[in-house]
Amino acid sequence: MVFPMRVDQTPSTLQEAHELLWRARPRADADPQEWAAFHRHSATVYATTAKVDLRHRYEATQCAGLEMRKARDIEHRLNLGGDDE
Repeated sequence: MVFPMRVDQTPSTLQEAHELLWRARPRADADPQEWAAFHRHSATVYATTAKVDLRHRYEATQCAGLEMRKARDIEHRLNLGGDDE
């Protein structure tokens, strides 16, 4: 699943990023792949926000890292249950 952001939805503050992503969250019972894609998208949004919201750049960078770890954790669990390599 792709989480497109319109130009007018590009957050300029960390708070705006939090709000935008909260509204874009998948349903609680959504497919794990959808959650992984959401977390990867969130990492990108937070990394981009860190470049513009300089007052909160370290916190936004931390959020980006946390979101990427969440995505990788889901993907890792999916691969463990998938095909043997």
